Amino acid sequence: MENTSPKPKGGYLRHIRNVFIAGTLAAIPLVGTYFVFRFLFQTLDGILQPAIIWLIQKIFPQWGVQKLPGVGLVALIILVYILGLIATNMIGRRFIHWLDGVIARTPIIKYVYTAAREAVDSIRRLQSVPFKKVVIVEFPKAGMYSLGFITGKAVDLKGQKKIPVFVPHTPNPMTGFLVLLSTEDIIDTDISVEDAMKMILSGGLVTPDSVVAKP
Repeated sequence: MENTSPKPKGGYLRHIRNVFIAGTLAAIPLVGTYFVFRFLFQTLDGILQPAIIWLIQKIFPQWGVQKLPGVGLVALIILVYILGLIATNMIGRRFIHWLDGVIARTPIIKYVYTAAREAVDSIRRLQSVPFKKVVIVEFPKAGMYSLGFITGKAVDLKGQKKIPVFVPHTPNPMTGFLVLLSTEDIIDTDISVEDAMKMILSGGLVTPDSVVAKP
């Protein structure tokens, strides 16, 4: 007997698109990190290698050192470690804060630096936010549903228990609305916080395969 059950419209294409977009989003930070470290490596290697080779030739001429590959990598590791020590030290934090102010007032450079700084700060704040659970709420009006995060325990409001739910903006989840809702107005889901963040950051282009709503 011929199978007449309808095929999911665009199911395969949507799956391929979502996977491709997810792969692209995963590749962007990796590629960006690679090029940044490659640039730093080549820059430091080009600056430090001649100086270190000259110093070695002066101190140990019998070694006959003409080339010293990897100096840039070693210097980069040491530099990042020193920067980490400075960033975790009280005096170092004050210096970085002062340097932020100086660069923020430098024409042209301030736009690139400020944008990069804000992106890093947003990621850092996002990682520290204690989202409890991903839920769906009817917001901003009846018939429209939004993803939300339960951020804390229930509070008492006029004798009723209200649960704080943070409804983030897209594509910047660091801003949004904090609403207090009754339990019956909140739909539990099986979506992980990570999947919900991908969905919000991509504007819905990256979505989970299914959303199981729990009453």
